[in-house]
Amino acid sequence: MIGACLTVLITRRLMSANPLRKRLQLMLSGLIAGATIWSTHFIAMLAYDPVIPHGYEPLLTGISLGIAVIGCTLANGIFAYASRQAHRVAGGVVFGLVISVMHYVGMLAYQIPGRIEWATEPVIASILLGSVLGAAAYHRMVYPVTRYCWLGATVLMVLAICAMHFTGMSAMTMRLIPGFEVPEQVLPDATMALLVSAVTIVIFFVGFAAISLEANVEREALEQLQHSAAHDQLTGLPNRAKLNTHLEDCDELLDRDETARAAALTIDLDMFKPINDLHGHSVGDLVLQETAARLSREIGPNEFIARTGGDEFVAIKTGFRRVEEVMAFAERLRAALIEPVETANGALVVGASIGVASSLSDGTDMAQLVQKSDMAMYRAKTSVERKVCRYNAAMDEQSRDKTMLINDLRQAIPRRQFHLVYQLQNDLTSLEPTGCEVLLRWTHPDRGNISPAEFIPLAEETGLVREIGLWVLREACHEAAGWDRPFSIAVNVAPQQLAQPSFIESLSDILMSSGLAPERLELEVTEASIIDDQAHTLKIMHRIKAMGVRIAMDDFGTGYSSLATLQSFPFDKIKIDRSFVQDVHLNHQRAAIVRSTLLLGNALGIPVLAEGVEQNDELEFLQAEQCAAVQGFLFGKPMLLDEIREIAMVIDADVA
Repeated sequence: MIGACLTVLITRRLMSANPLRKRLQLMLSGLIAGATIWSTHFIAMLAYDPVIPHGYEPLLTGISLGIAVIGCTLANGIFAYASRQAHRVAGGVVFGLVISVMHYVGMLAYQIPGRIEWATEPVIASILLGSVLGAAAYHRMVYPVTRYCWLGATVLMVLAICAMHFTGMSAMTMRLIPGFEVPEQVLPDATMALLVSAVTIVIFFVGFAAISLEANVEREALEQLQHSAAHDQLTGLPNRAKLNTHLEDCDELLDRDETARAAALTIDLDMFKPINDLHGHSVGDLVLQETAARLSREIGPNEFIARTGGDEFVAIKTGFRRVEEVMAFAERLRAALIEPVETANGALVVGASIGVASSLSDGTDMAQLVQKSDMAMYRAKTSVERKVCRYNAAMDEQSRDKTMLINDLRQAIPRRQFHLVYQLQNDLTSLEPTGCEVLLRWTHPDRGNISPAEFIPLAEETGLVREIGLWVLREACHEAAGWDRPFSIAVNVAPQQLAQPSFIESLSDILMSSGLAPERLELEVTEASIIDDQAHTLKIMHRIKAMGVRIAMDDFGTGYSSLATLQSFPFDKIKIDRSFVQDVHLNHQRAAIVRSTLLLGNALGIPVLAEGVEQNDELEFLQAEQCAAVQGFLFGKPMLLDEIREIAMVIDADVA
């Protein structure tokens, strides 16, 4: 047991040792492992009393020790220098064969007045047992599941030695020969016992001393050098060396597991050089430290970030299924960096450009992914409209029309080209309006009315949706606060808005400045935006709920895991997507989906609103199924501001 523990502990170190230490540890592990096998064999033989004269032939006894030491050194050498993890297990097979060779050579040294005969089947069984258990022991050293797997390797190594020895002994039959005498030069039991004890004690002492000394040296060296060797001194983030180690781990993961995913993100600060030149290096260092602190706070499970030099950082993400999750991670990082940095010289706006490359579409070599993300970052840095850019071999083929449209979209707010329209939401029992959804429209001076289906994706792609979304929220709240009729208003919120660290503060400021009661505001989020970054979104949604604002799931049924999402997130309303409501009275599949959604909402205590109601038959179907509310052209198309004001005033007069 002691020898196996020492062997396993030293052999495991061979995988990570430098070349010089690896050679020294290899010799030491071979010496200890060989002595363990040899001493176990002869101690067991000393305990065996055949009640006849016997002894041990010195030369063969010494040869058996040499076989054990050299053979174990070879086995551990295979383990240490194998190019693949699976090949390291072959060292365990060699280890088991060494046990067998040493055992049977050692038995040749066992002298009796006769001869020893061997049964073939137990001999074969002993060799197989030693090899299989030896391979299992080395397997546990190569693929540890927990930090205690070395104990399992130790037990398996002990079993390999003992199973081989005692199975081999069961194959032995002694045939005495009258008149045959044991030679006088053989070693008696007492001498053999002293020899075995001396060899074992000396070798084990050397092993304990070596492990203890090495552990102390490593601990002291790690305490002094680990942080400085693997981390950037200014920011405390992992440095390029640590990044390279992490990239190697990711390469091994991608090679080992075909379902594994990895992505690289290169981040470069946009305004760092002017800040550094204008305010000095001390302020620049402060900006870098604050940047690193913000990035560190955003890092979650399966995420890693390092400073690679200057104002450039590299992030790595693993354990994702879709590239949208990586883009959500990138948006979260950029959202943390675009907030002003408070310094003695005032608030400084930095910003960042981020390039993204993933193993889903850009290759599986991590070094190349970092290089490609760096190329995408430079594309984002020189781009006016896009600050988070995915690598694309054809990224330079972007059309001029799209670029011009994005530039116009950037100026739409200051040029007052946006306006809001309002689509009523009606109670299904009374058919009276209870609120409205706020919709954005863009009237371009040259192109005329541009469809939201055309410009909203551009706004999301470029990050302009954050600014536009806040404008819509501010305009809608200030307008609704002045209505006589307390309609509720529903406003769509983009995923990038939820990723902003300042979103909650902005929402609070809008409610306070407008005077709108929080319970009259309903924020609509889509399921696709939630699942990209669930932990962060859930935290933000709970803070929104704490303010008294309601939250609705928009486009229900078009996402990926609707039931799981409803169970996890605090929704106040479910909106069935119009694609399921259209001709629901004629389509059995759509009817089944709508019914199941209504049952689900009823079970969870969440009211359901059906979008896109355009026919009386659709309305009657929803009434029969006890849907709570509806929205659609059957009750009128989206109205301009004057029209919704007129309706509110008329309703208020009727009530009076």
